[in-house]
Amino acid sequence: MLLKNKVFLVFLIAASLSGCNGSSDDDSSNFSLSGRILVASNTAKDDDVNDVNAQVVPNDSVYTAQRIPNPVILGGYVNEPGAGPPNGVFKSVGDPDDFFEVDLRAGQTISLFVADQNTRSNDLDLGLHQLNNDGTVDIINASVGYGNTEILTVPADGRYFVQVQAHQGASNYVLSIGQNLTATSHHMRLSEKFVPGEVVVRFPPDCVPQMQSLAATFGTKTPSFDNFDTSRNQLLSLDLNQPRILAANNHHKRFATPELRSKHETLMAIKALRKSCDGIKASPNYLLQALREPNDELYRYQWNLTQMNLPQAWDITIGDPSVIVAVVDTGVLFDHPDLRGNIIQGYDFVNNILVSLDGDGRDPDPSDPGDQLPGGSSFHGSHVAGTVAALTNNNEGIAGISWLTKIMPLRVLGQGGVGTVYDIEQAMLYAAGLPNDSRTVPAQRADIINFSLGGPAVYAGFQQLMTDIYNAGVMVVAAAGNENTDTPTYPAALDGVIAVSAVDINRQRASYSNFGAYIDVAAPGGDNTPDINGDGKPDSIFSTVGYEIGYGVQMIGFTYEMSAGTSMAAPHVAGVLSLMKAVNPALTPADFDNLLKSGKITDDLGPTGHDYDFGYGLINAQKAVSAAIELGGGIAPQPAPQLLVNPSSLNFGLSRTSVTLTLSNGGNGDLYIKDISDDSGGFLSWEGSDLGNYTLSVDRSRLNTGTFTATLTITSNVNTVKVPVILQVGDPNITGDAGIHYILLLDPDTLRTVDETQATVKDGVYRFGFNNVPTGKYIIFAGSDFNNDGFICEVGEACGAFSTLDRPTRIDITGNRGGIEFSTGFNVNFFSTAAGVEIPRPQQGFARSMGHQVSR
Repeated sequence: MLLKNKVFLVFLIAASLSGCNGSSDDDSSNFSLSGRILVASNTAKDDDVNDVNAQVVPNDSVYTAQRIPNPVILGGYVNEPGAGPPNGVFKSVGDPDDFFEVDLRAGQTISLFVADQNTRSNDLDLGLHQLNNDGTVDIINASVGYGNTEILTVPADGRYFVQVQAHQGASNYVLSIGQNLTATSHHMRLSEKFVPGEVVVRFPPDCVPQMQSLAATFGTKTPSFDNFDTSRNQLLSLDLNQPRILAANNHHKRFATPELRSKHETLMAIKALRKSCDGIKASPNYLLQALREPNDELYRYQWNLTQMNLPQAWDITIGDPSVIVAVVDTGVLFDHPDLRGNIIQGYDFVNNILVSLDGDGRDPDPSDPGDQLPGGSSFHGSHVAGTVAALTNNNEGIAGISWLTKIMPLRVLGQGGVGTVYDIEQAMLYAAGLPNDSRTVPAQRADIINFSLGGPAVYAGFQQLMTDIYNAGVMVVAAAGNENTDTPTYPAALDGVIAVSAVDINRQRASYSNFGAYIDVAAPGGDNTPDINGDGKPDSIFSTVGYEIGYGVQMIGFTYEMSAGTSMAAPHVAGVLSLMKAVNPALTPADFDNLLKSGKITDDLGPTGHDYDFGYGLINAQKAVSAAIELGGGIAPQPAPQLLVNPSSLNFGLSRTSVTLTLSNGGNGDLYIKDISDDSGGFLSWEGSDLGNYTLSVDRSRLNTGTFTATLTITSNVNTVKVPVILQVGDPNITGDAGIHYILLLDPDTLRTVDETQATVKDGVYRFGFNNVPTGKYIIFAGSDFNNDGFICEVGEACGAFSTLDRPTRIDITGNRGGIEFSTGFNVNFFSTAAGVEIPRPQQGFARSMGHQVSR
């Protein structure tokens, strides 16, 4: 907070609050603990997963296809006979195909995220089938690549069957259907334009024997290929009339045209080539290049950036490499392809070798070895760093708020995401270029320090530290906390610290976000359950993370994940501050305070002026950059008026009756609304006037069961914006379903499972209860076990935690406790395969029943 009451208490600060061990020797002090878990209505699960506790309803063909909603986020499991974890339902007989019946609309995107992808063992494909008038079903498109993601685009409105097939091995998966998104990478789809029977290949010398064998198998007819030149690309021509090993993969496949079958055979040959030997590159012989696509492939999912008018700020500045943001956190992944160009030297201040996980104490290497949280290491610092300054316009992953800002990683959190206040103090001193226990200072101090961590108190000297850093000209940003309380969180509540609360996609205070007099500003933090914009993804914050084999050992890959929390909101403000410093290097902490109080750099939310939910309002990047220029004596560019609408698309799902749409002026000058119309035929209505918030409502009473779409057209005196709308009229049997959930009560210090129970489900709400819980502190995780390996929360399985999955809240049990509430759902991972390396997805869940399979 800019001006705060000073509170001084002894505290062990951590992103995850620390406390005593959850166990107790006094069995007389046992209590009950209960609550419920919420599931979004567009969440669904495969009806024949491998979990032996789940009821199996076969969905193995179009004739037994499982009906699903649209949009949807669905978790599932498929396997070939003999593949996958032992003792599961389908280990012996296999479950190679899942079919889903769904009403789709033209332009929608179908995405398959493969959890356990490995080019040599696990490989899933995605197919799209359409029902003909005569009752037959044809394949009209398929994505049969060998990576972690398969994507298809719906060609026209209609009733379809979506197929997920285990081409090889076994894997959990997430199937996502969302609206109006364009596929952004070149996948192996039947709908791509390429020459059937032709493959462009290149391979290293040690793959020549495999190529000779495969060339004979595929009946190559290209004479020049006999030379097996390994120094260049070559064209392999296939004999598509020759029977081959590919035919076995065509069960359940009836193709709409002979050309589609030939193209499918070609793509299957490419799969076989790629898998035959490490280093072989094989692709279709495309007739045309892919259409122009957004530069950063996941930018289309970053609703959070448009919510704060960041594109308009980029018209003025994309940052400056001389500006440095220190990220005080778990460290960073230096080699992440979307981070490595913007990371500078930092320091590791985790002093306790028992929790450091890197084998030593303080050292100059702040790389993140993992923090061994339940469900796999969080790589929290990398997620924060990516929000601030991921590489942008590099055809990879996400866009950062500042394209050029440099990140100074300062590692203070070790095992379990815990760090001491003293270690954090040393990191802050280092960032500010002040004397510290490392006996070194950076060549250039940081301009901004980001704290996506906190706790209920700090010791007395910490306020003086913040004052010293403030006086040194360094701006400090801190997360307000995720406990949905007005109890102050520190260091956010200290004088001179910018305390950030979180808003969701509708610019409402996020359900988990703390509030109170100490809140200074709000920023996007997201929410893990709704899908208000209907893109088939949770309305959370996408950013850069990594993954590992086991816990805290060899790092083998990089990915992008969605998280929600005030930890995600804080770096949005830090990123905007870095843009302000880029245009006004003389900007001081006091300057920012004054601008914030003036209302010049925010969009006021809630009551006029400062309030407990949003502080002085939602940070507006364009306003902030312009105000910084003017404060420095410059003349800020005056962008032309432009109508902006957020969210850019709307999803009412099965049960939602109203949503909020915000209309604003993205520039300067006169802007007014001339007309609002829609083509819904009457089921859509709205309330509101001119610029500001509009409430959109739907009336399902005049609609039959099914999926319906409409377009809301908003015309201003400057431009017209079209907002796609989608909803379903509910089958009463369809509710949010994330599968059987196992709830684990964990010791927060050892992360050992103390107790386990299984949720009961009624009307889409999961309820749970523990009895005989000893006095102590605990954290709660819940999730599914679709592959039946005894671990929940693996990729492709549902997962949730109280109060947020990003940073679980410790529960202090000193009596009976009820009313615990949190959400669960399926997340998605976009994997990076930089440098052409295919990366297996390892086990990342955590064990049920204290490390053992639960009794069946």
